[in-house]
Amino acid sequence: MIRWLLTSGDLLAKLVRFGFIGGLSGTIYAAVTAALVAGLGIDPVPASVAGYCASVPASFLGHRRFSFRSNGHWTWEAVRFVVAQALNIAVTAGSMHAAVHWFGSAWWWGMVAAVILVPIANFVFMNLWVFRNQQAG
Repeated sequence: MIRWLLTSGDLLAKLVRFGFIGGLSGTIYAAVTAALVAGLGIDPVPASVAGYCASVPASFLGHRRFSFRSNGHWTWEAVRFVVAQALNIAVTAGSMHAAVHWFGSAWWWGMVAAVILVPIANFVFMNLWVFRNQQAG
């Protein structure tokens, strides 16, 4: 079972691996965002963008090598990854802006929305476009 989970090209195995790396990336995002807002008093929207940017390197490396086990050319994958992340940053900033400025909610509701919405879009983009040269399982 563990071997299958770690090496399979099956969609369910990819989703589990993706969830693990996504959890790591989400933790980095949440920790940096919370530290900037609660610790340093930075506005939630730019803090959210900074938190997201801080999580990108771990996300790329983890998803490329572990989640999707890609054997494509890393520079082209990095370009596609950055494009996908730019869209995700827009979702992250939009979620934070909507929570804080439209709904008058606490900043952390924007963070919660981003942590839910971004992984869904990310999995689809990464599986079908960014890391399309995956090792057979």
